[in-house]
Amino acid sequence: MNRLPRRFLLAFFLFLLCGAGACPLQAAPENVVVETRLPNGLVVLTKEVHSAPVVEVMVFYKVGSRNEGVGQTGMSHLLEHMLFKGTTTLKPGDIDRAFDRVGAEINAYTTDDLTVYHETLARDNLPLALKIEADRMVNSVFDPAEHKREMTVVRSELEGDENSPDSLLYTAVMATAFQAHPYRWPVLGWRADVENVSRDEMFAYYRNYYVPNNAILVLVGDFDTNKAMALVRRHFGKIPARPVRKRYITPEPPQRGERRVVVRREGTTPRVLIGYRIPRFGHPDYYALDVISTVLSGGRSARLFQALVETGTAAEAYATNPDHTDPYLMLLGATAQQKKTAPDLEKALLSEVEKLQKGPVSDAELARARNQIEASFVFERDSIPAQADVLGRYAVRGDWRYTEKYLPLIRRVTAADVQRVARKYLTPDTRTVG
Repeated sequence: MNRLPRRFLLAFFLFLLCGAGACPLQAAPENVVVETRLPNGLVVLTKEVHSAPVVEVMVFYKVGSRNEGVGQTGMSHLLEHMLFKGTTTLKPGDIDRAFDRVGAEINAYTTDDLTVYHETLARDNLPLALKIEADRMVNSVFDPAEHKREMTVVRSELEGDENSPDSLLYTAVMATAFQAHPYRWPVLGWRADVENVSRDEMFAYYRNYYVPNNAILVLVGDFDTNKAMALVRRHFGKIPARPVRKRYITPEPPQRGERRVVVRREGTTPRVLIGYRIPRFGHPDYYALDVISTVLSGGRSARLFQALVETGTAAEAYATNPDHTDPYLMLLGATAQQKKTAPDLEKALLSEVEKLQKGPVSDAELARARNQIEASFVFERDSIPAQADVLGRYAVRGDWRYTEKYLPLIRRVTAADVQRVARKYLTPDTRTVG
């Protein structure tokens, strides 16, 4: 009888193992992102970084204030608070105590587009973080007494925004610029909505959005990918997927004229905030808009500092191009120096926009902006937590590989692109002035 070659038998054995889901995996190279999707829809991004014996665990849920409806504002943020208040197996305070015992740093945050829970901890404590995150994904209890106590913390945050001139102006500009899209309300929500949300409403919101097929788990740090994925499958793999009832998000209709809003507050230094309608994160023109914000606001040599701060018109001046899932605003702002007025600030800001439209930036200015963006991009991703955060945020908005595409696309931006994009988007008809 003919004997099969040993290499054939080995290949056949490996085939059977892989078919059973136990395929031996090669070690993942350091600083390389590996994407895995579990059968229940959970996306897992792992990146081995062995520079320090720590691991960053981040769970991103694709739900933020843009997913809320009228009367529900602030639900995503309040829900974030409640996920620290116990599960069917963990009493209130147990989550904080468990992480505190091992010296972990923990926190969470909510934005317009997403909600995130994260831990920085020693590599040996990775199983603890995965166990707790899987538990609160599905077993949070929302005790009414804890809800009532947590409202004290949320009220304090709301009052902080109500007492901040910058927050008041930003909220007013957003509510004026967006008339249909839910970006028009604050992430913390309107106070009346937050005060009146019931435990049952919040629990239903949690059950809808906190499912593995609406989440991304990011692990960055000193671990072995194969062993880490075995832990992930143990803790998250048994959580069933559920359909997510997605709320239709009304696109913001075209803006056909300048909008203005005035916020009056006694004893407040004059401030101006101008928002221009721009395309969503990842649009081909997004990179030129990033260059524009750096040309305007990239340090002491930037145009806004030179034109407003150095001349004594403003105490501070800035431009920013925030990344959002849906089309948002490019923001230019300034705070007045003594004896200067809001009209002085507005005139100076608009003058710098007009200069961008009338003539191209110089080669030196463009090179400086590109270099600043590249240095900032690299520096901000130097730490393990920052690497995990950017991977998750980009994954929520469509593709974590944006981290690899971003700088090459920035380097392609020309002076002609800057001028074209400034003329296209920074127009009177698409701006809101506050």
